[in-house]
Amino acid sequence: MSNQEFSHHPTICYRPIQPSDLEVLERIHAEIFPIRYESEFFQSVVHGRDIVSWAAVDRSRPNGQSDELIGFVTARIAMTKEAGIGDLLRYDPSKPDQTLVYILTLGVVETYRNLGIARSLIRQVIKYASSVPTCRAVYLHVISYNVPAIHLYKKMSFKCIRRLQGFYLINGQHYDSFLFVYYVNGGRSPCSPLICAGMSMIKTCVNAWLLAVVIRVVNITSPYTFDCVVRVLTSYPWKQTSHKLKDGCMVTDGIERQQILRMASSLPSGSLVLSLYLLLFPVCLATDSASITYHGGPLLTGNLNLTLIWYGQFGRVHKNVIRAFVESLHYNAGANLQPQVSSWWNVVESYQEVAGKGSSPINVKVVKQVTDLKYSAGKAVTSEFIQKVLRKATGGDSNTIPVILTARDVKMQGLCFTKCSQHGMLGDHQQPYIVVGNPESECPGSCAWPFQKPDKGPLSITLNPPNGNLGVDAMVVAFARALVEAVTNPYKTGFFQDNSNNANKTVEAASACWGIFGSGAFDGYTGKVRVDPETGGGFNGHGSRGRKFLIPAVWNPKTKSCWTLL
Repeated sequence: MSNQEFSHHPTICYRPIQPSDLEVLERIHAEIFPIRYESEFFQSVVHGRDIVSWAAVDRSRPNGQSDELIGFVTARIAMTKEAGIGDLLRYDPSKPDQTLVYILTLGVVETYRNLGIARSLIRQVIKYASSVPTCRAVYLHVISYNVPAIHLYKKMSFKCIRRLQGFYLINGQHYDSFLFVYYVNGGRSPCSPLICAGMSMIKTCVNAWLLAVVIRVVNITSPYTFDCVVRVLTSYPWKQTSHKLKDGCMVTDGIERQQILRMASSLPSGSLVLSLYLLLFPVCLATDSASITYHGGPLLTGNLNLTLIWYGQFGRVHKNVIRAFVESLHYNAGANLQPQVSSWWNVVESYQEVAGKGSSPINVKVVKQVTDLKYSAGKAVTSEFIQKVLRKATGGDSNTIPVILTARDVKMQGLCFTKCSQHGMLGDHQQPYIVVGNPESECPGSCAWPFQKPDKGPLSITLNPPNGNLGVDAMVVAFARALVEAVTNPYKTGFFQDNSNNANKTVEAASACWGIFGSGAFDGYTGKVRVDPETGGGFNGHGSRGRKFLIPAVWNPKTKSCWTLL
């Protein structure tokens, strides 16, 4: 769905919704939302019964249309103690008149999108809420797959503070919702900023003992502050915990709280505990920021000739998309199609310069394709399987890099979580090779994310595959990671993380940035990506043949950080 081409600059104005807007308001709601709204709702909106609203109109439209809705927002005032989010807001319970503003619906007709109208409508609500002395926050719910709306609210400083499972029921199917809050008039989270900031830095390194340490350091006595610390510490999934989790937060009863507080009281106080606290910070930060460094070995450079080995039954879509991805590494999609997959590959090519080996292009090309429909080496990928398949497919040609792509009924050993593909060396000539598992059957809860819900970790947003096929789009992600690491660390002596001394768990250029697809990513969230308005697929790069791809982040050796296309 693309925006209309305006022959003039539209003059957008904002006003309250009126009774004359009823028919257009109902029609736009029906076109935009999958949920049906009753006539009583629209009557309340146009007559201002317990609902406040704003309409966006284009005054530059022809006569008869200059006052017709092209966008709207509706909201209602709720008492804080009755809104159901009181635990997420610090307020004075002795003042019963404190309120919140809840955004009910927000929409802009298709031809006027991406002009900042939705943002302006939200600002109208925030301005109104700020003008009400008793109001403490604006809040709303967003369905979990509405990625553009989630990006918009985050950019406008709304805080995503809770995920509600099965919140929406649409056509018999349940969908999760995200709860966003924007604080006004002194409203704020029950968590103090100082404690939250500190806890967020160490949340991936703590355990129950450290929780007690922190409680001892900050001398927690307030139930609000206690629950805040617990919420932040448990926002990262603990491997072992006896506490119950709900909505990503630990649920503690009075007995559990007292047990942890007693643990805290038995710990040393003052400077000793503070020293322990500070000592832990570098440990935590080092885990996340350990750099990928060069270890002196050769890299793959120049012309890389690939032999694609289609092991098992594959459809035409799989083969077309994989070949298009390889072509996209060097394809110039033009200035109007940004960002491009080739920009991602340019970062991979920069490893040569960092290693002192020049800065020439690394040209990747498919020179041969082999199809094995009879599963000549069986349906379980082992080291013996790899050797047999590669010898048969390459015929002893050491000037090619074989890539085995397995069908959905082929099982691979040890390729779950952070290893959905692998690269290695074959024979006396140490010929590099790549094996890519099929995520439709091989660890879909980890290897098919973000197109499928994860098996473990926090609940996350899932995306529609950009090429309409979960299997091949997830396979592109795995193939991209393996290709990067085969180029930058082909013989296990190139670029990898210094402290990764276990060969099976080596952290390399792609695995160092696992789960990141755009800026702002965090555990369970891909980061900034785009949504194809025609297909609804999530992507971050344009490629050849008009294809769009979701490409994983790669470690940038120059900036020493994870790099993404968006």
